[in-house]
Amino acid sequence: MAKQPQVTWAQREELLYLTIEVDEAKIEQLKGEGNKLNFQGSSKTDKYETTLEFFDDIDPESVQRIGSSTRVVELVIKKKAAAWWPRLLNVKGKVHWLKVDFSKWKDEDDEEEVEEPAVGGGLGNGFDLNQYMSTLGGAGGGEDFGGLDDEDDEMPDLEDNDEEEENKDEVKA
Repeated sequence: MAKQPQVTWAQREELLYLTIEVDEAKIEQLKGEGNKLNFQGSSKTDKYETTLEFFDDIDPESVQRIGSSTRVVELVIKKKAAAWWPRLLNVKGKVHWLKVDFSKWKDEDDEEEVEEPAVGGGLGNGFDLNQYMSTLGGAGGGEDFGGLDDEDDEMPDLEDNDEEEENKDEVKA
């Protein structure tokens, strides 16, 4: 039996950003039609499937994968009619496997202030975490911080304060 993957989403007036969280996903089916998107895929160990019934219609021809991450499937989908949706899905209420992607989220009021995220950038300003980490020399290869080292730091022993204990006894009396 196929598992339901975690899905995160954000929207613009004309676009939806979806991230389907399947590690090393092999996409077997990705099809948009009307107000639905069907995803079927598999990882090394599990099969995943979800059908999203959106609040309104999408342009099925516009469904495209962005980014090069092997951890998730990132999609950009054009809405059939440009409008802000009050929610992603047609049904009201919380869905445990669906969350808002705050790294891509933008309110209606913010539409004109910030540029659209660069394709594959993810943070809206073209920032690429993988590229940044590689400039640091990979995992643990960051700055030296001037030879600061936790191993040389010693904490002083705690001392008993007899005077403090006497004051507590006087207050109780």
